[in-house]
Amino acid sequence: MRKLFFLTSVGSLFIVLFLGTGCNKKVKVTDNAVTFDSISIAETYYMCSDSQKPSCNLQVRFLYPKAYEDPQMLTKIQSLFIEKFFGEEYMGMAPDAAAQRYKTQYIDEFKQFEKRFGERDSLEANDESDETGHSYYTTIKNAVLFNKNNLISFTVEYSNYTGGAHGSHSIYGYVIDLESGTLVSEDQIFVDNYKKALAAIIVDQIANANHLKDPKELENIGYGSIEDIVPNGNIVFDEAGITYFFNENEIAAYVMGITKVFLPYEEVNLYLKKDSPVSRLTGI
Repeated sequence: MRKLFFLTSVGSLFIVLFLGTGCNKKVKVTDNAVTFDSISIAETYYMCSDSQKPSCNLQVRFLYPKAYEDPQMLTKIQSLFIEKFFGEEYMGMAPDAAAQRYKTQYIDEFKQFEKRFGERDSLEANDESDETGHSYYTTIKNAVLFNKNNLISFTVEYSNYTGGAHGSHSIYGYVIDLESGTLVSEDQIFVDNYKKALAAIIVDQIANANHLKDPKELENIGYGSIEDIVPNGNIVFDEAGITYFFNENEIAAYVMGITKVFLPYEEVNLYLKKDSPVSRLTGI
């Protein structure tokens, strides 16, 4: 919000500055006692054990909570990391077991092509007309972006190709509350009926990032209707603000890639709930 400076009294100046800046209280940021370890997988499987034929390639780098002072909480947050990285069906598994099972299932799925087409003499690695004429790949990695004040923000990124004109890329953000062992949702941190106002702020931020004076111009550079750009719950946050992720084809054409929108807390203070998990960082 804008500050007002043309005032005639010290008292008025104090009131306007207090109400107008929307500044956060100074909060102490303390590291969590969670430590992490990682698992890496690099596996290539060639159809019919022939390096001249199509293959599938899996690259995994899984960062997961390894130790914490509360064993029960460690189990909860480790399970969340596994679920959001590998999928719900892997919940409750140990990290190593989940990674190995994921690798096995990935290769087994590719082997289904081998059963159907692997012995065909006409199958060539460069045969663009055959669904098995392409080599497939999947890359998954995650990153911990923030690990303080009983909050952990992390992302999971996916890249894969299974035929067609191009591969796909996506990123998903999550925040874990160490006080409850649950994920923090968008609705938990914003006041009721926040979406319309927040959507306008997001659109403005995207327009500014593209050096556009009129947000409507976004529709001329690859974005869809700006009315369709709304908060999507795909977020992380840290001591500076909230970041939204909009994946390929979600609000813009594929060629525009993933859109990341950073919202400083000063821009959204009016819409933040008091005493929500994010208040540990904003002081409100």
